[in-house]
Amino acid sequence: MKDRTEWLKLRRRGIGGSDVAGILGVSKWKTPRDIWLSKIETGEPDDSPSVQQMIGTALEPYVLDQYARQTGRHVRRSHRILTRDHYLLASLDATAAGRIIEIKTARNQDGWGDPGSDDIPAEYWLQVQHYLHVAEADHCDLAVMFLNKANPQAEIYPIQRSADYNDIARQLLDWWDLHVIRNAEPEPVNSGECNDRWRRSVAAKVTASSETESAVQKLRAVRGELAHWKERQDQLETEIKTAMADADSLVSFGGEVLATWKTSVSKRLDSAAIRAANPELAHQCTVESVSRRFLLKGGVSDE
Repeated sequence: MKDRTEWLKLRRRGIGGSDVAGILGVSKWKTPRDIWLSKIETGEPDDSPSVQQMIGTALEPYVLDQYARQTGRHVRRSHRILTRDHYLLASLDATAAGRIIEIKTARNQDGWGDPGSDDIPAEYWLQVQHYLHVAEADHCDLAVMFLNKANPQAEIYPIQRSADYNDIARQLLDWWDLHVIRNAEPEPVNSGECNDRWRRSVAAKVTASSETESAVQKLRAVRGELAHWKERQDQLETEIKTAMADADSLVSFGGEVLATWKTSVSKRLDSAAIRAANPELAHQCTVESVSRRFLLKGGVSDE
């Protein structure tokens, strides 16, 4: 998909609307470090869209057509990327009667208010405000199709430009200057990002601050609670499996399926057999995996 690849390359040059929630730390899908990595990578971008993106792209013309029928407005598709302050970008879906049209599809109405209101998920509010700021427009209609409905229709949420976004835009430009231009890696926001950032340990000791010591004690307590509930989970699972025996389904008196326990067959390479039959090939196909094991010491430890 050459056009999509070129579009993804253009998005590396600045901050797009879908980047904002991730940079500000309010996205359910991306962290500031995810956005940073997507901007500094130099290879060909991965142009394979997700299933949800493919569904959204396929339904976009239909949602736009419904929007046009409902409002009576002439809709024009947009194929440009707008720029403001060098690094703020906006890739608009469409425009109509001097307003921006943004198209979404959603699995359900979770996080959405009534159609006709401006009550939309925070990620989308930030995206729309970003487009309004970059395009220097005042109005956006967000048209969304909820896929869980029996007869999905375009639901319209009118959004007005907020003056508060000017401050957010300045934060975004500061973020770009620090993390992209000066290449300062964002601080990790979860344990997985710590693992990625500091893959190898060195023989050194760090003296814990009072805050870090407190975190160690709290983590020790949380792990103790988790161990208790893990044991309780195993007890209840054993009780249910014993009742099911070799049956693959457990149902209520009314016939509702409460649980399933079905056979799953998988195949994997027998690495021991390969090493025995062809040690040279096994050696050639062996790759090194680097990780660090995190252990709490003192009190109730991991060992």
